[in-house]
Amino acid sequence: MRVKLVTGRTLEQGEGIETGKKSKDYQDNVSIIYLSEKDMQELGIEENSPVKVTTDSGFVVVNCKKDNLNQGIAFMPLGPWTSVLMSADTSGIGLPQSKGIEAEISKTDQNVKSLEEIIRSLGSS
Repeated sequence: MRVKLVTGRTLEQGEGIETGKKSKDYQDNVSIIYLSEKDMQELGIEENSPVKVTTDSGFVVVNCKKDNLNQGIAFMPLGPWTSVLMSADTSGIGLPQSKGIEAEISKTDQNVKSLEEIIRSLGSS
């Protein structure tokens, strides 16, 4: 399923940062994607199911949560998992594109990678 991926900050993410980025709380709150209920039904997934998110820059597996979004829009909290999905190109403004990223979402049986695995994958790029 093709979607427009939007990234941003969440309250839960901020709370997780306070407990530490290595904490389970932080990692659980940034290794997720929010989709509309209709998009989840179309994918044949339930809440907390793993999904593969692929962009031109890479892919990650994250757990899916239901949110009141329009169909075709996905939201992910900023963090190491979104760093895999965003291009390093800043178009001269100093920040990578973090809104309206073309992404493909698919059902998967793969597990969400740990923070350490994500960091290693970013370092090897």
